Formats: sequence, structure tokens, C-alpha cells
Amino acid sequence: MKSALLLSTALLASAAHADVLGLTAEAGSYITNDGEDFNTYFGVAVEHPIPLIPNFRIQHQDLEGKVGSTKIDTSYNDYTLYYEFLDGLLWLDLDAGITLRSIDGSIGSTDVSDSYPLGYLSAYVTFPGTSLSVGGELKTGGGSDANITDTTFKIKYQALYFAGLEAGYRKVSENIDDIDGSSFDVDFTGVFIGAFVDF
Repeated sequence: MKSALLLSTALLASAAHADVLGLTAEAGSYITNDGEDFNTYFGVAVEHPIPLIPNFRIQHQDLEGKVGSTKIDTSYNDYTLYYEFLDGLLWLDLDAGITLRSIDGSIGSTDVSDSYPLGYLSAYVTFPGTSLSVGGELKTGGGSDANITDTTFKIKYQALYFAGLEAGYRKVSENIDDIDGSSFDVDFTGVFIGAFVDF
């Protein structure tokens, strides 16, 4: 009962500081394999002030590369439902929720298309009096058939009222079990740079 009361209080406090309706979009390039592979990403998030109903975020990430002579493609779509526990309160933004990662790709000649549940956490701090914010995002999980960890450290600079630039470092680790019993370990590590709009 106490946990439910605390959750409701946090969500109501967040809603009081939230916009009536918010839309954020981002796009950019993720550079991995020591600068040899360039993969694009984009995403859209829709936020609202209605308590107990989660916000929604969809992201797409091209994720292609090579390990030796093996071609890897674990490109995916992420569908995230999340709550804003802090929305600019004391210059902090804190979101948490769940993500369904739908991978549509292959490792060599083996198809690895499937969907995996992940936990989602996002935290950012904005420096007072500036348009600069720093933080990170974590998605981890995968269920019984995979172990996936996706870690992002990001710097955002909102040069205009509704638009800005973002850059940072990202690591995607995937351990995926195939239906024939084999297991695949894939790591993508590199930097990214992009732009975003925030209405």
C-alpha cells in the first residue's frame, strides 16, 4: 500500500511539472569498429501529463558490422513504455519503464530475428543557467533466450528553443541463444553524434 502511494505521489508530482503534451525526436549516426562502421539511428517520444498512463517512445537502430569475416546485423526497433518520475525538478530528469526490443537481423547465415523484454532507466541533469545537460540511459534484460545490455552516456546542447545537438559514447552487448542451441556474443562499442527537436 505504501509503495503504491509513493508511486502515485511521484507520478502526480511529475505531472505537475510536465508539459500538456510533449514530442521529442532524434536522429544521428553511431560510429563503431574503430570508425569503420557507420550506423544510423532515429527515435520519437510522446509525453503527456496524465497520471498512471505511461509515456511512449519508439527508436530504430541500424546495427551492422563484422567480426573477422562474419557479417553481423542485429538492427532493431525499441518500443518503450515509461514514467517520468522527475521532469526538470531541481534540474533533474528521471524516467523508468520497460522496453520491447525487436531484432530483425542475422549473424552470418543464422537468423536472429526475435523480441526481447528489457528494463529501461534514463537520468539527466541540466546545468543551471545553461542549455547543457549530461546523463545516460540503460536498457538491460532479454528473458531466458538472451542477455542484452545497452548503455549510453550522452551530452545534449539545446542551442535553440526547440532543437539541439547530442553526442556521446555507447556500448551494446548481446548474448543471444539460437533455437539450435548455439549462442552468439556480439559487442558494438563507439561514439555517436546527432540532433534532436523538443516541442
